Amino acid sequence: MLNLTSASTSRRALPALAAVLAMVVAGCGTSSAGGGGALDSVSSSVPASADDLDTSIDTSKVKKNLTVGVLNPHYVFHNDILIALEKGYFKEVGIDSVDIKILDDPIPALIGGSLDFINYDTDSIMAAAKQSESGIRFLGVTFGGEFVGLGVREGIESVSDLDGKTISGGEFNSRNDANLRELLRSNGIDPEKDVNIVSTGGGSNERLTAILSGTIDAGNIQIRHREMIENEGGRILLETLRQVPQSGWAAAGILNESPETAAAFLAAVLKGRAYVDDPTHKDEVVDLMNAKDFNMPAEYVAAYEEENAPDYHTLDGGFEVADMDQFIEDSIRFETAPEGTDWKDFTDLLPLWRAQKALGLPLRPSLESVTGN
Repeated sequence: MLNLTSASTSRRALPALAAVLAMVVAGCGTSSAGGGGALDSVSSSVPASADDLDTSIDTSKVKKNLTVGVLNPHYVFHNDILIALEKGYFKEVGIDSVDIKILDDPIPALIGGSLDFINYDTDSIMAAAKQSESGIRFLGVTFGGEFVGLGVREGIESVSDLDGKTISGGEFNSRNDANLRELLRSNGIDPEKDVNIVSTGGGSNERLTAILSGTIDAGNIQIRHREMIENEGGRILLETLRQVPQSGWAAAGILNESPETAAAFLAAVLKGRAYVDDPTHKDEVVDLMNAKDFNMPAEYVAAYEEENAPDYHTLDGGFEVADMDQFIEDSIRFETAPEGTDWKDFTDLLPLWRAQKALGLPLRPSLESVTGN
């Protein structure tokens, strides 16, 4: 059974996050909801070898009904869960239902205990884990390809046309904002002098709307928007795609209360994702998304293969250690993660490794890359 509901909370800049999380933790207590910081870090959960990983799921120890928080209402953030439910993959591991909440910021609800898992930005997860000391742990990647594209309105044909134009990458101090500024610099544009960068709320859908309405001249948009902006006379003027573990699943209290559930959840989700990422299943997946009342215009369908490519909608849920190291280093530089953040302190890979092994996937990251042995 699937239930989709939504709520709206404002996304917060990093300096305000610590105070908000402190109030949440103080209000709910940490012993049951967040684990009180007692959860193992990745370094202490690494088994001696892959042979020591138990791939069998004890369904008697799995939580039957789950509630998860997802940031984005776009269908690609939901389709692996929907397919896993439709195909019975959750039932196979003892999970009966998944209730999805669409939240701008699911972290307070995760700490408070009303969510079992969240799908959120990796840097936000790491920042919240470090600042709240509530036992939040990153579990695995959902999107490992990071597309940065500068969409522009009709009439802007070249980089020189950007001079003096109003541009937004979203909220100031966000990774999207930092990525936009870096993209501009790499193309010879000084974001402080050559253009007027403004802070805007919402996600890339809202930025696209602002471009098309003329509220802004350009902004950071996504792959799925390419045909939409071209149909209105605009274009993606600048773009880059790189391997970055930009978003993923995280959990808190359930890792203490029902650790078997984490491995079961990831196994079902990754099995659903493998089905979704196979382009031969495109029509079936699109039909299911339409049946679930997702907005599926022709432009979204046209971007299916790109947005659900195995190196973008990460097939195995894993990442390379060097990529995560660089991501956290960048996040600290962008001020979306606190100084001194070490991802290994706030990551639990045991559920992911169990799920990967159960599905016949190579362990990624490998045990050796994590331990350094």
